Amino acid sequence: DPSSEAYVKQKQKVGLEIGARVTLIRQQITDNRKQLINIVKKLNSDPLVHGIIIQRPVPIDISKEELDLLVIPTKDVDGFYPNSPFAPPIASAVLKILEYVKKELQNNPKPLKDWLEKQKILVIGRGETAGKPIAETLQKMEINPTIAHSKTVNMQELCFASDIIITCVGRRDVVRRQMINNQTILIGVGLHQENGKLKTDYNQEEISDREIFFTPVPGGVGPVNVACLFENLIFATLN
Repeated sequence: DPSSEAYVKQKQKVGLEIGARVTLIRQQITDNRKQLINIVKKLNSDPLVHGIIIQRPVPIDISKEELDLLVIPTKDVDGFYPNSPFAPPIASAVLKILEYVKKELQNNPKPLKDWLEKQKILVIGRGETAGKPIAETLQKMEINPTIAHSKTVNMQELCFASDIIITCVGRRDVVRRQMINNQTILIGVGLHQENGKLKTDYNQEEISDREIFFTPVPGGVGPVNVACLFENLIFATLN
């Protein structure tokens, strides 16, 4: 998966920069469910391993529920285990970006939760790696975003009426220029590949003349996501 490859490379790069040992076990080795389970069990019991990531989507026939339970909670730095002690890095990354927007661009001194309660927030996509954990994290903060997906019929109206759009689909032109207003905060989480390059869910050139805040690719959400992952790893070493 191209976006997974890009994220793994970033994790290896940042791990090297901060002195964390990042070991990559590729899918060719874990080509079936039993092998995957055995490998994760060994890593769970290895005291030299502090964090375990099963990069998703997984090209193995295994249910999400079983996958979520494979990594023990103290090493679940991706935050998939039910009631994991770690926040999902992608959700933490979105919150950090919104904190930056609130403080630096809108000059708003309010706590993030108070500010977000006043915003109309739209999360597009409900996938297990992005849309779902982001929406659930907001809901735990008692903030209820609108959630849109492929069956949503009034997408353009929802986007235009939203203050914050978090798009997590991984497909081109999910959000188009005519779907946003001049105050929109647009956060592109979903990635897809075009002509060998990773793109997000909107055309950056098309919207760049609008007076809005949007996250770019490359850059944007990805590096913040990786930073939040390693923040979880550092906390994991303290357990």
